[in-house]
Formats: sequence, structure tokens, C-alpha cells
Amino acid sequence: MAALKKKLSYVPAPIPKNEKIRLESVYRLGILETEPEERFDRITRLAVDLFKVPISTISIINSNREWFKSCQGLGVRDGERAMSFCGHAMLASDIFIIPDAKKDPRFRNNPLVVGRPRVRFYAGVPLKAADGQRVGAFCIKDRRPRRLSKENQKILKYLASWVELELNAYELGRAIDARRKAEEKVLKLNKILRLLNKILRHDILNNLTVIKLSLDLLKEKEDRPAKIAIAAINRSEKLLTQMKELETAVSSGENLLPLRVGKVLKEISERFADMKLSLQGDGVVLADEALVSVFENLIGNAQVHGKADKITISIKDNKESVIIRLADNGKGIPAKIKKNLFKEGFRYGETGHSGLGLYIVKTTIERYGGEISVEKNKPGGTAFIIKLKNAKKNS
Repeated sequence: MAALKKKLSYVPAPIPKNEKIRLESVYRLGILETEPEERFDRITRLAVDLFKVPISTISIINSNREWFKSCQGLGVRDGERAMSFCGHAMLASDIFIIPDAKKDPRFRNNPLVVGRPRVRFYAGVPLKAADGQRVGAFCIKDRRPRRLSKENQKILKYLASWVELELNAYELGRAIDARRKAEEKVLKLNKILRLLNKILRHDILNNLTVIKLSLDLLKEKEDRPAKIAIAAINRSEKLLTQMKELETAVSSGENLLPLRVGKVLKEISERFADMKLSLQGDGVVLADEALVSVFENLIGNAQVHGKADKITISIKDNKESVIIRLADNGKGIPAKIKKNLFKEGFRYGETGHSGLGLYIVKTTIERYGGEISVEKNKPGGTAFIIKLKNAKKNS
């Protein structure tokens, strides 16, 4: 530190011994890089008016810089921690006052004093998070030397307490929001568990019954029961696959990656050799491996239930989002059916299926922050329209 002081010709903001723990509190606040908010800006505006100063900031100190949650009188949102006044004030036992920076050996050669914004007077109060860790400082600055009366020091401390209340309310709000989301996830998972239990009890047990009866008939050397048993086994295998897809569909959407839609669809097209798939356009969306299941379900649904042999897929990059339209030439879906199409357990077309396919599709797309709808395709067939977040915009 001594060598650094000599090199800089001013005293840099000190690093506390508990810096690692302090930084954990800073990042736990979740406030860094957020947009300006009126509840903080009104405090710095009030400070400027009350103390007749040109500059007031709410500074959050991270590992190497001070970042302004609110700032009056400066045209920037951050600065170097080493040269910051607030880096000193944050660690002070009480209010930190510099009446004239040019007469203070710690600051007289500081770039913020000898250059813009040419600070001469500074007064700052440490800001603490709910856990007591120091996360920054609330301050006022002037371009001329001045004193701060005892009464005004009290007022500055009151304003700093107000800032702390807002910071802690911000952190509490994030915690409440996280708990609410967790509770919603639990409710959703319970719903899925009930659905899986229903499938296990009904569909798979039914298939096992068919297999048992068919095997009994095989003992009598019948040929047809073998085909029935194999079909039942295949249905059970598909159900287990869909249950895995359902588990993926309701997992959190926190680990989404940029995926090129055209590449995913080209890989899938190889699995539908008897379908004529035409692809137009491309786009990069935020998704994960479950996107494969989405397209497989939609194409498979068109083939099996819609009796389609051709699907035209168009992809449009709309900057904010990517629109994917899958239009088939099948028999179409009756209007009265469409409103229930994405509901869990709803069955349309062949019997003996779980009704999971389109429910998985909708759940997965919503996890990506997207939307799906269905409409009539002209001159005939069905079109599914998927809207997903554009990875280029949201990266």
C-alpha cells in the first residue's frame, strides 16, 4: 500500500480486512448496474437543495470501483474506487468530512481534486446493508471549501439513514420475490407430480395389462398378440420419455443458452424422413436442449393426428424476438378443440395417448419467456406460431 501511495501521490481508498465478506453483501443487494430509481433520486435531489451543493451521490463500492445508484451533478455512473472519496467514507466510524481537499495531504493530488469535477469539499456517511456490512456511502460535494455545521451533519445522517432504509427494502423485496417464485415452483411441481401419478396409474398400468394378456395368448401360439404387446411396450417407452421431457419442461429457466433455430430443426428433420419439411429463414433464441422436444412434438403431432405429410417452417428475426411458424397440410384442428389443445391431459386424435405432448410444448416455451398459439393454415391444415426471446437482443 505504501508503494501504491507514493506512485499515486495521493492516498487511495483503503481495503478492509473483511473485504471478501463485505463484497458478498454488496452483491447480495443485487443493485449494481440497475437503472436509476425515483426513490433514490429524490434523496440526492433533496440533498443538493438542502445543502446548496452541486453534487450528491449514493455510491456502492465493489471490488475496484464506486458505482452510483443515484447521482446529481455528474455525467457518469461510476468511477475508480482507489481515487473515490466514498471509498474512505464507507469505512469511517462516523460522518467523514473534508473541508478543503487541497489542504488535505490525502486528497490534494487526487485526480478528482486537481481535475474534474474539482472537488474541494466532501461530506459522506457510511451505508450499511441489513447484515451490518458496509456497502458504500451517501455524500455531498462542492467545488469550493466549506464547513458543515453540527445541525447539517445531523441532517446528512438522517438522509443517509433514509438511503439505508431504501437499500434494505430493495434487498428485502428481492428476497420476497425469490421466495414467491420458489413457492410458485413448488405448486407447479406438485401439479406435475399429480399428473405423473395419474399417468403411472392409468396409461402405463393399462399398457402392462395389455402386455400380460398378450403374453398369455402367446402361450397359445397366436401371432397377433405379439404385435399388440410390442405396441404397448412402445407406448410405455414413449410415456417414460415424455415424463422426462416434462421434468425438463418445468425446470428453472436460468441456464438458457443461445441456440440457432435452423440448426436444431435441420437435425430434427432427419428423424422425419417420410415428412417433407421446408425451412425458410433463421434466428438465434434463448433456450436449452428441451427445444428439440418442442419441435419433435409439434412435427410428430402434425404427422400422427393431423395426417400431414408436409410442413413449412418459417423463421423471422424481429430483433426483440424470433417468430417461428410451423404450418402443415393436414386435416386441421376444429375450432372448439383449439382452446383446450395445450391443457394437461387433453387428448385429441388417436386414443391411448397421455395427452402430454402439447402441454410439454407450452410449458417449455413459457419457461423460455416465450409464447405459443395455433391458427388455421390456408388453404388447409394447422399452423403453430412460437415467439421466443432473441438471443442477440438479450445477450
